[in-house]
Amino acid sequence: MSSGLSAAAERIRRKGLFRKGGRYLIALSGGCDSVSLLFLMRELAEADGFSLHALHVNHGLRAEAAADERFCAELCGRLGIPLSVFRENIAEIAGREKISPEEAGRNRRYARLSEMAEVLNADAVLTAHHRDDQAETVLLALLRGTGLSGLCGMRERRPLAGRTELIRPLLDMSRAELQDYLNGLGEPWREDESNTDPAYARHYVRTALLPLMEERFPGAAGRIASAAAHLREAEDVLRRQADLWLAENVPEDVLPADRLVAEAPGLQYYIWRQFLDASGLRDLTREHFDALLELAGKSSGSRVVLPGGRTAVRQQNGIRLFADPTVPEKAETPRLSVRTFPRPDSLNFPQNPYTKWVDYAIITPDICLRHRQEGDYLILANGKRKKLARFMVDEKIPLTERGAYWLLADGSHILWVIGSRLSYAARVTESTETVAEIRFER
Repeated sequence: MSSGLSAAAERIRRKGLFRKGGRYLIALSGGCDSVSLLFLMRELAEADGFSLHALHVNHGLRAEAAADERFCAELCGRLGIPLSVFRENIAEIAGREKISPEEAGRNRRYARLSEMAEVLNADAVLTAHHRDDQAETVLLALLRGTGLSGLCGMRERRPLAGRTELIRPLLDMSRAELQDYLNGLGEPWREDESNTDPAYARHYVRTALLPLMEERFPGAAGRIASAAAHLREAEDVLRRQADLWLAENVPEDVLPADRLVAEAPGLQYYIWRQFLDASGLRDLTREHFDALLELAGKSSGSRVVLPGGRTAVRQQNGIRLFADPTVPEKAETPRLSVRTFPRPDSLNFPQNPYTKWVDYAIITPDICLRHRQEGDYLILANGKRKKLARFMVDEKIPLTERGAYWLLADGSHILWVIGSRLSYAARVTESTETVAEIRFER
């Protein structure tokens, strides 16, 4: 080609993702995907005038981890690309945080990438997610249950931390294309056999479900990824329409219920999403949104309790959000439902802000559900106490909302900040005999 670039690099260049003089941080595992990304970005960096830095996280999980690290170091040394290496004890982190090694590794990788991006003042972090990864993501979301957003899959670019973006330049390329690209260069890569372990849901989709679909419907992965792209376009339209509707109809902080119910339910959902997002509300479930959609048609005084102590109240002129530092007199009295069962072999419990799994041994007759009091504290992973007041400051919980948070307390020891943190002392461990599932209900 006249540009001197490979066809694959030209495809990326046409997207206009990178700026001359920019600085980009590449997540490098040593596998085919990330090594392909490294070579493709090296082509573009030399042609278009921007700089690269790579980062490798040694998880310490596999016997081959040290060899993976050496491979990345030798590769970057040969290409003249600076490399930062972080060594993590992922098994220990996973055990301490009671999550799977896969989740712990992902969390640490993104934490290290965010930290290094800030140190380097990088424009973006680049990851090697490709079209087959996209198909896996969409299928997993569909099988686990999702709405439109989940079916949109991964976006090519999104905010990561501060001003830094996360960019996925390879989302329109298949795994086979990347392998062909490296084979054409005569470049090797590392293989991680754990990526084919069907014990993990994603790996099962990758090694069993998608190949079966491809056998019966050749090109299935590409069509799934293409459908996700069309759905992202549709979602972008809904978000823009919702923003326009809010700008035209909500000059203050009251949603006009009569105008809201005149819109299609799908648009109402996105109006609520954009409105609540602007109000700083996160972690809402579909049940919350369904209740909000019904609220517009109810009588004045009806309400929906939301996370973080917020309450949506139907008034004569519309719907308003309230964040009262005290519990409203008419607020519904919450309750806790508890069920117990023997500790399972796996300690990987779901992430749910309103349901927690704790060691049953911590439950005493003195435990109660209440709001904050002077002297309240949580116990952290290092065994130290942290004042509840400091925790709420660090979590950036607005002052006007802190008094509305419900707490599961044993004296001054806060076992669970409802909707947020579980005290480390309440966690389920290998020595736990009985697990208590505690569900917060309004």
